[in-house]
Parts: sequence; C-alpha cells; structure tokens
Amino acid sequence: MTTPDVLIIGSGIIGSACARTLAADGLSVTVVDPGPVRGAATGASAGMLAPLVEASEDDPVLALKIRGRDHCSDLVPQLEEESGIAVGFWSAGVLHVAFSEDEATELRHRVTWQRQQGFAAEWLSPDEVREIAPGVSDDIIGGSMAPEDGALDPVAFRQALLASAVAAGARIRQRERVTHIDIRDGVVTGVRTNRAAKRGIRCGAVVVAAGCWSGRLHGLPRPLPVEPVRGQMASAPWPAGEPPSIVYGGDVYTLYRHDKAILGSTMEHVGFSTATTKFAIDGLLDSAGRVFPALRKAPLTMKWAGLRPVTPDGNPLVGRDPDVPNLYYATGHGRAGIVLGSLTGELVRDIVIGNEIEYDLSPMDPQRFWQSSRSTS
Repeated sequence: MTTPDVLIIGSGIIGSACARTLAADGLSVTVVDPGPVRGAATGASAGMLAPLVEASEDDPVLALKIRGRDHCSDLVPQLEEESGIAVGFWSAGVLHVAFSEDEATELRHRVTWQRQQGFAAEWLSPDEVREIAPGVSDDIIGGSMAPEDGALDPVAFRQALLASAVAAGARIRQRERVTHIDIRDGVVTGVRTNRAAKRGIRCGAVVVAAGCWSGRLHGLPRPLPVEPVRGQMASAPWPAGEPPSIVYGGDVYTLYRHDKAILGSTMEHVGFSTATTKFAIDGLLDSAGRVFPALRKAPLTMKWAGLRPVTPDGNPLVGRDPDVPNLYYATGHGRAGIVLGSLTGELVRDIVIGNEIEYDLSPMDPQRFWQSSRSTS
C-alpha cells in the first residue's frame, strides 16, 4: 500500500477542505472518515456565513472570518462545477432586528464601526426591514443588514468538498476511526485505527481535523485544548407566503432552507451529550415566534443537537505542532467552522507546503496554549 504524504483525521468540512487543497497541489492524501457520528458539527450546523452579524470589535479572528466568507463565495461556482453538487449558497444578506432602544443603539453602533472598517453594513428602518422580511413582528424598531453575509447547506458543502478532493486524487478510508497517532523520535510515523490497530497506517504527515473529538486521540504530544459545546436546534415549516431570508432576533436566528425555518442555537457545556431538552427547544420556538409571529403556533418538524469544537479563547487551532514538525492541527473552530472552513483548507495547504501566508495567523497558532508550560519546563 502506498504511503500517503498526508493523512487527515476527520472528514467534516474542515478535513474535506484540507484534503481538497492538498490533493489539488499534487500531494498524495488519505482521509480517514469515521462515517456518521452523532453530534458531528458539520451535519448539525445551520451553515451560516455571517461573520458581521455577531462581530465584536475585539475579535482577533474577524478579518480571517471576513476573508473566509469571501473565499467561500468565490469558491462555490468552481466547487459546484468540480463536484456536480449544488451547495445551496445564499448571498442575499443577513438581518438582525431590534426590539428595544438598547438593542437598536447597540446595532447602530455596530453598523457604524463596521462601516468605519470598510465592511458593508446598513441600518434599516422598520419599513425597510419589512421590504426584505414582511412577516416580522410589528414590535421591531429597526434592524441592521449585513448584505454580504449569507449561508449554505453544510451537508452538501462537505459532500462537494470531499468529491472534489477525490477527483483530485485523495483516497477515503470510509467508516474507519483513528484511535492513536504514532510518534517516534519526535516525528509522526503513522496512525492506528479500529481496523488497523496493530499494523497501523504509515504516512508522511498528519492533519488533526476531528472536531471536538480531536483531543481524544491517543499519542498526541500534549493534551489538546478542545472541548465540545452543545448547540440545540429545531426546524418548523417556513411561514406561508414569506420570502426566504435569514433573520437574527434576540438570542436566535431563523434561516430559510428547503421550505423550512431552521432555528438555532444554544451554547451549552454539557460534555459529549447530544440530547435535546424541552426547555431549550421551547426557548428557540418562543424566540423565533417573537421575530416571525407566524411561527408561534408552527408545528415542530425536527429537533437535534450538534457538538461544536471550542478552545478556551474561542479561536481555532490551525498550524504546526511546536515540537512535532509533521503534525498539524485544523480544529477548534467553534461557531466559525463554516465561515472559516474553505479558507482553513487553503491555510493548512500553505503551512504544510511552506508557502508564504499573507494573513496574521497568531490568534490561531496552537503554540499560544503551550508556550507557558514549555517555558517553565
């Protein structure tokens, strides 16, 4: 069996994006795909490409999120042509409505700041909001619009990325789970899986892209600071006659997809539990009904929960291990896994190959969590 140049642990959007770029650049790539995993972030996501809707002025990764959104927008036509898979790309913007003067003041401040940074952002009157989403509540007093934000179907996006990777030569080991990374003399030599527990799989390098399960891999040179954060979601029929839109209001977003209203999402530190709770789902429905009154009595069509991989400071881990030169991390993206997904594939390719990178990646550098422990050892 040929030894791949790079073995990727994980086949979600991040792992698939890495496989696509590395294979397209001529490296031999193997992706170890565990198959359907309950709670995996890609399948549970709403697919938001909305860095500005929740942007904070002190977010050190905001510029990368903006670039990730734009990169994804540029990539979609090419990816759909390569794969033959439509990814449900939505590019008509994202609304955030205000119900109180305090909320309106905050949103206006955010719009002003974003425009000062050169980002596209607008403040809309209630009538202007209703031109986009006529069914919103009479209680709104205005809203902000991020006209370049959007969304896509995350499941279709992942399928398209993986199909493109395969077309470029990547090999997929399906329904196989990596359990151990083998490191000898400070270098990765391969991995072991549930189907290759003894002989293992030899490889030239490893990319860890296993989401919130990344830290459960045995053999890592140090504990990986990634933990699961549960996000509960629900869906209901989209209000009859209402044009498609994406609207944030209060603590939830309401997103149109395939004639359904996707409602999300909670942030809960409950370990690896993927259970849904009546309290959380009722809260999503109540909040969505406040935005779109037609949803107040809408029947629930589905409920589910996903596990986002989150680091202590909320920023991803993207880069090379500080001590193992052929071990790379692409995990811990939290709520930004979709918006940073395709860009992460490009960044990992450039890091592995040694290309010059034009972005400041220090907020995502894995060493930020290990510098203090190394300096005192």
